[in-house]
Amino acid sequence: MMLSVTPTGKQEEVLALPAKGHIVVLGTAGSGKTTIALMRAQHLAHLPSTNQVLLVTFNRALVEYMRGISNSRSEKLVVENYHLFARGYLHSMGEMPRRNGILNKDGKKYYIERAVEVLKKQNPSESTLQRSQAFFVDEITYIEQFGLVDSTLYYDAERIGRRSANIKKKNRKWIFEVYKKYIELRKQAGWKYDWDDVAFYVYCALQKDKRERRYTHIIVDEGQDFSPMMIKSLIEAIADGGSFTFFGDVAQQIYGSRLSWRDSGIHVDNKIWRFDMNYRNPAAIMDFAKDITKSVYWRKNSDMIEAAAHIAEGPKPVLVKFTCEQHEIDWVIDRVISMGKTSSTVIVCRSRADIDLFRCLLNNNSCDATEIDKKTPGYANIKTVYLTTFHAAKGLEFDNVFIPFLSDDKFPSPEAMGNGVSEEDVYEDEIKLLYVAATRSKYGLYMSYSGTLSPLFPKDAGSYDFQDEADVI
Repeated sequence: MMLSVTPTGKQEEVLALPAKGHIVVLGTAGSGKTTIALMRAQHLAHLPSTNQVLLVTFNRALVEYMRGISNSRSEKLVVENYHLFARGYLHSMGEMPRRNGILNKDGKKYYIERAVEVLKKQNPSESTLQRSQAFFVDEITYIEQFGLVDSTLYYDAERIGRRSANIKKKNRKWIFEVYKKYIELRKQAGWKYDWDDVAFYVYCALQKDKRERRYTHIIVDEGQDFSPMMIKSLIEAIADGGSFTFFGDVAQQIYGSRLSWRDSGIHVDNKIWRFDMNYRNPAAIMDFAKDITKSVYWRKNSDMIEAAAHIAEGPKPVLVKFTCEQHEIDWVIDRVISMGKTSSTVIVCRSRADIDLFRCLLNNNSCDATEIDKKTPGYANIKTVYLTTFHAAKGLEFDNVFIPFLSDDKFPSPEAMGNGVSEEDVYEDEIKLLYVAATRSKYGLYMSYSGTLSPLFPKDAGSYDFQDEADVI
């Protein structure tokens, strides 16, 4: 048995579903998706007919969280992030180079830019090749995530989630030429894969692999962040007669894919299960989260689940305006140290530099904060101070959450604005981060800024209390 949790209603029904076929569970934040995913994995691992069960998620911090909240573990249960699964499988097939072989994000940008320059020299009058580096990176990532590695497939593909990358069909050939040249240059430099197309190669290898499958059942948590090829490769990795269970929440789709599980090869023979009971967030935080989703920058999606009921109670979220950033930092440090003595309290940061800043200041005040990352043991339930990024906070929960630096020059982040294809896309991605951070709180939510408030914040909503610096210092 896992945790001291008793599943109820739809949770209990999902646990009892047959161990075969494809199952989709969509849920709102705080609805217990991760807990039920763990419980189902543990249940399936104890079935006599099971070989092994894989419970997989997107980021490594959440893997550690899931391992931490599991009170008992079966030897048949494997918990890991997708890319560890992919690298392990390719290694078993002799397809993973001795040195990693997976090109990082910056390297990908570099070789795509080189590919564009080569084609520009050969075709100086072609206007399609004058588009930005961010455009080509985004479009090639789209090709990779959908596995559109054949030119005909790419030319004829529906432009799912591609509204900001409008390309006439006659011009798509130039994009595909850049893609081919990028692959050529990358391989010449010794890079067999990048982080976005490794799933495609896993899928292809699995289709050719006639060996008995290792996993009888695979469960995906936070599945909304997986690309179609990731999902397809996991489905291909299941033994005959096994099952695939997908848990997701489109409101927390924070890795910029804008892709739907419906495009990923999942075939649901029965109904889609929807978890709409919020067990984590107080009503006041639920109301604030709903106001975030009413923004003009929020992308509407029919698969989004809104909480219909709640259990927890707590105060209204608070937004504090400061006259300068230093006063804001001083207030955050003072409050989190005080709260961290009696509760789990986290500062959610937009960048690595912000984490380093707060860690240094906390250390100077004799507060040894714990950073949530891939090495964090257990889970964030100890009464102390935590530091995390918006992305690493996914799936976690804390008593009190602080979100600083919500000014327009920091949120959305300048880096995201510089790398984005369009302002619309960046705003659409960044507002999801605010939603994820806000819904980590089990009790208090404290937000702050100096200067001008971010346009992503629901400024005119009545779901939070506004305070000036003089009210809190």
